[in-house]
Amino acid sequence: TKCGHLAQSRSAAILRPLLMDIVPTIQQTAALALGRLANHNDDIAQSVVNGDILPHLIYSMQNQNRFYRKAAAFVLRAVAKHSAKLAQDVVDAGGLASLVICLEDFDPGVKEAGAWALGYVARHNDDLAHAVIESGAVPQLVLCLQEPEISIKRIVASTLSDIAKHSATLAQMVADAGSIVHLAHEAQNEDPKVKV
Repeated sequence: TKCGHLAQSRSAAILRPLLMDIVPTIQQTAALALGRLANHNDDIAQSVVNGDILPHLIYSMQNQNRFYRKAAAFVLRAVAKHSAKLAQDVVDAGGLASLVICLEDFDPGVKEAGAWALGYVARHNDDLAHAVIESGAVPQLVLCLQEPEISIKRIVASTLSDIAKHSATLAQMVADAGSIVHLAHEAQNEDPKVKV
């Protein structure tokens, strides 16, 4: 309906002030709601970009707790997934540096969210995949392959694939970071969820 579409298009503007609330739980919940809406609808993802919400999310990731970082990485992924243009908007806002920092987090959920968002940026085209490499993500992704959590290994393998699939040069850059040894090791794993 027109009323429902109008409400959706204004949702980013309505949630923006809640991202700056003094209560961390409200900030986290607003970020999660924004991510869910942007994930569902590319118009809302565009309104997140147009409403200058990305710079605030990215800046806040440095100072917030792991729950907020995970929710903010989800928003970046939700925006980037829709198109190369929206993924480029995430890159232009400085999102890659924050996502690489997520890969260094002690919390497995934050690592997963960061790796997943990087994959959604890289999957669109060669230039975006190259931007992910230039951000320093690949060595951190290779380190994440050594984590014990199966879900991290699966997401990281997918992200490395999203980076490497565009050209032989990008594939070589991923291989040069030492990923092949770890991916080959995981291919021998008996657990079907780990096989890549």
